[in-house]
Amino acid sequence: MWQVLRRNRRALYWSLLLHLLFGVLLFVSVRFAPDPNAAGQAPKVVQATVVGDRAMEEMVSRFKAEQSRRAADEKRQEAKSLPPPPADAAAKREAELAAAQAAKLEAERQAEAQRAAQTQEDQRQAAADAAQREAEAQARRETETATRQAAELAAQRQAAEEARRQAAAQAKAEAQARRQAEAQARQQAAAEARQAQEATAKAAATRRQEEEAARRMYSEREQIRQEQQRELQIQAEAEQMAAREERRLAEEESRQRIEEESRQMEQEDRQRLTLAEAQRAREADDQSRSSSQEIAREVDRYIPVIRDKVREFWVRPPALAGELVTVVSLRLIPGGEVVPNSVGVVQGSGNAAFDQSVIAAVYNASPIPIPSGPAFERFREFNLKFTP
Repeated sequence: MWQVLRRNRRALYWSLLLHLLFGVLLFVSVRFAPDPNAAGQAPKVVQATVVGDRAMEEMVSRFKAEQSRRAADEKRQEAKSLPPPPADAAAKREAELAAAQAAKLEAERQAEAQRAAQTQEDQRQAAADAAQREAEAQARRETETATRQAAELAAQRQAAEEARRQAAAQAKAEAQARRQAEAQARQQAAAEARQAQEATAKAAATRRQEEEAARRMYSEREQIRQEQQRELQIQAEAEQMAAREERRLAEEESRQRIEEESRQMEQEDRQRLTLAEAQRAREADDQSRSSSQEIAREVDRYIPVIRDKVREFWVRPPALAGELVTVVSLRLIPGGEVVPNSVGVVQGSGNAAFDQSVIAAVYNASPIPIPSGPAFERFREFNLKFTP
C-alpha cells in the first residue's frame, strides 16, 4: 500500500485529509452517553472543513483547551447540582449512579484525549514518511545527476582519446609525407647526377668525333700532297727530254715549290691542330667549371638536409643552457651509411655531453641522405657543423 501511495501522491494527500476529517468528527460529535444538561434540545449540526497540518495542530490545541474548560465547567455544575446526602437507600443509589455517570464521562474524555494524541502521532508519522520520501527522491535525483556527470565525463574522456588518436594519425601522415619528400629529393638528385654523367659522356663523345674528323682531314691532305708529289715526279720524268739545264731548273723550281707548299700545308696543319687543341682545352675547362659548380650546388643543397636529418635524431641533454656549436667529422659509404667508429669531434662546444649527443645523433641518423655520382666524393669524408 505504501508503494502505491508513494507513486500516487495525490492519493496520499487525500488519505491524510480523510483521516484528519475523521479525527475532527470524532472529537466534535462522538458521545457515548447523553448529556443531561442538553436533554430536550435539538441535535447540533457539526460542520467540518478540510485544513492543513499546521491549522490542524492549532485546531487540535484549541479543541483540547475547550475540552478541558468544558470538563471543568461540567464538574462545577455537577458539584452545584448534587443533592444533599440522602437520608435513605434510594437517595444513596441515585448518588452512586450519578458518580458512575461522572466516572464514565471522565473515561470518555480520557479516551477522546488519547484518540486526539494518536491522531497527532499519526500526523507526525505521516510528515516523517513524507520527509523520508522527499529524501529518497532527493537521493534518486543526486544519483541520476552523478550518473549523468559520469556519462559526461566518460564522453569527454572518449573525445580526448579520439583527439589523441587523430593527432597520432596526423603525426604519422606528416612523417610519411616527409619520408616521401626525402625519397623524391634523393630520386631527383640521382636523376640530376645521371643527367650530368650523360652530358659529360656526350661531350667526351663529341670531342672524340672532332679529333677523329681532324685526323681524317690531315690524312686526306697528306694523301693530296703525296699525289701532287707523284704528279710532279711524272711531269719531271716527261721533261727529261728537255735540256738538262731546263730540267734542272724545272726540277729546282718544282722542288722549291713543293717544299714551299709542304711548309705551308704543314704550317696550316699545325695551326689547325693548335686551334683544335685550344678549342678542346677551352671546352674541357668550361665543362670542368660547369661540373664543379654543379657539384658545389649539389653539396650546398644536401648540407642542410643532412643537418636536419641529424637534428631529428638528436636528444637534448639535461641542464643544457646557452647556444652551443660543435663540428664533427664523419665518413660515409655509397648509400649514406656512416662508417663505424668514424665520427669524431673536430671542434668541441665546451660541453662534453652536448658533443656526445651530436655523435650519437649522427650514428642514429644513418643512412644519411647524400647525392650519387661525382658529388658523393665531397661527402665521402667531410665535417658537419651542428647547432641545436
